[in-house]
Amino acid sequence: MTQLASFGTWKSPLTAQLATSEYVSFSELFVEGSDLYFLELRPHEGGRTTLNVRTPEGNIYEVTPAPFNVRTKVHEYGGSSYTVANDLVYFVNAEDQDIYCIANRSNDLPQQITNSGNTERFANLIHDHLRDRLICVRESHTDDQVINDLVQINLANGTCGVIHQGHDFYGQPKLSPCGKRITFLAWDLPNMPWDSTLLYVGNFGDNGDISEISLVAGGPVESVFQPEWMDSNRLIFVSDRHGFWNLYQFDGNKTSVIVEDHAEYGFPLWVLDMRSYITWGNNQVVAVRKSIEDISLVFVDCTSGTVNPINMDYCGYSSLTKYRDGVVFIGGSTSRLTSIVRLSFSNRDAEQLVEPGKRPLALGSISEAEQISYLNRHDQIVYANFYAPTNAEYTAPEGERPPLLVLSHGGPTSHSNASFRFHVQYFTSRGWAVLDVNYGGSTGFGREYRNRLLNNWGIVDVEDCEAGVRHLARLGHIDLNRVAIRGGSAGGYTTLRALTTSSIFKAGSSLYGVADVRALAQDTHKFESRYLDSLIPVDEMDARSPINHIDKFSVPVIFYQGMEDRVVPPNQTESMYEALSQKGITTAMFLFEGEGHGFRAAEHVRTVLETELIFFSKVFGIEREDVDLSYFNSSRLVNASW
Repeated sequence: MTQLASFGTWKSPLTAQLATSEYVSFSELFVEGSDLYFLELRPHEGGRTTLNVRTPEGNIYEVTPAPFNVRTKVHEYGGSSYTVANDLVYFVNAEDQDIYCIANRSNDLPQQITNSGNTERFANLIHDHLRDRLICVRESHTDDQVINDLVQINLANGTCGVIHQGHDFYGQPKLSPCGKRITFLAWDLPNMPWDSTLLYVGNFGDNGDISEISLVAGGPVESVFQPEWMDSNRLIFVSDRHGFWNLYQFDGNKTSVIVEDHAEYGFPLWVLDMRSYITWGNNQVVAVRKSIEDISLVFVDCTSGTVNPINMDYCGYSSLTKYRDGVVFIGGSTSRLTSIVRLSFSNRDAEQLVEPGKRPLALGSISEAEQISYLNRHDQIVYANFYAPTNAEYTAPEGERPPLLVLSHGGPTSHSNASFRFHVQYFTSRGWAVLDVNYGGSTGFGREYRNRLLNNWGIVDVEDCEAGVRHLARLGHIDLNRVAIRGGSAGGYTTLRALTTSSIFKAGSSLYGVADVRALAQDTHKFESRYLDSLIPVDEMDARSPINHIDKFSVPVIFYQGMEDRVVPPNQTESMYEALSQKGITTAMFLFEGEGHGFRAAEHVRTVLETELIFFSKVFGIEREDVDLSYFNSSRLVNASW
């Protein structure tokens, strides 16, 4: 029998301690022979990422011992931090960004290969089997200058030699099966890789340098993603030249579209290991297809362009890799934890190979996302995921409406899918509704949808979030007087802008959010140093900076910031906190030592979960029995009425 209790007061078995200390997350799958390698982020070890290997028998071994931390900081966001060849693992260590080598399942310590003195970073490691060398992206930091190029690394002495340079960025190099050809992406400022990229193909000369290089695809308004060799003479890649990221092929002479589809077969290249498809056999591709209606894994025939669904059981597919008689991927589900999944093509069975832990909630207490759409003030369709408050142990009084937490994702060129997330379930199982908005500018809906944010950051995103709240209020799903907004990074900017331009939001939470746009343009890292060029006109930067509109803030705001953040420097958060506290607005700030752009350590993630709930509950007058105000002893809390 359920208990009758007001929304927001429900008790949940999903504690912050449980959500942060007993679970891991996975990335960067790699297969060599019959072994499956994967990275495992461990919040309970201070956010250390280790490399594991799973044998065909199901045994899992840790390859990289503590304190080694497998993580590259190229572009600050990293990705593609290791490779495996002949049972030797080559990986980038987070602390010094050098490359190390260790034998699979050995008890030896990793051996250092490069010694850059913390001035060089490496990513996109691939092994050149013909010449026994590594080829990778290098990012050199010297004298306030950052240079990216494509290099070869001598495995005997660790020396680097440039094989291609001249562009601002490089990514996703791939060797042909014969080892005599290479393809890679490049792009230049002010472009981001989802705006404009160039796809090159080159041959190796006798000395191992690239020769006879040619431009295959890409240009000022074309984004190319993930080149893969079907064979030594045929190249597959993803391009959005027709408005959506679709599959194309290059046969050595001409480029042709494989399937022209109003669906996305690619992702924005925020991290360098992103993969949305694999080649299969002599003429097929297994790809993630994201349409407006759903997401699925499909077979694509490269001659006929026929698309046939294989699997639709997951709402997120990433890191696709060939494995045995099928594919292995990281699968997100609405009701299961994101796991490593093997899909057999012979019988279409999906098997959970590696899980991050036991499901913390019964099915009846998990809020599954409902994709909704609504019109913004310009009569454009906006997409979002809505999560209703859900807890099998509770019901709310008749006629009562729940408080709402609006999520504005980062990027802002990113995408929120419907996969199970602890932060969402932490609130919904306590009686909150959650709206996760894919505002204009989000990926997954084509280039036109993505381009809505051009020159309009801080306007379109805020309007789309506000329109979603009003849509839910009209349907009677939420309490319009109890609406909070929360976001990290670019989402933090949207949050702060919303609190200065809209009266619909009654509280906010900013995680390493942008407060001063002009200062960010001057202080941020190379990868995003010109990102703002396309998002905000120069003469409007000051007008759209929340720090310049303190007079328009009137509701409580809580801030969280990593002190090692190189993307959004800590002074952005600190200046906002100081300005609001001087104005007399209830505000709090948590500064986390050792954290960068995004929080990895369990104790910090736990602090965010618990203090956000406490903060919002106090603002909205929601009385909870489990509130622990001592958390705020380690923060800066001012002007709190409680």
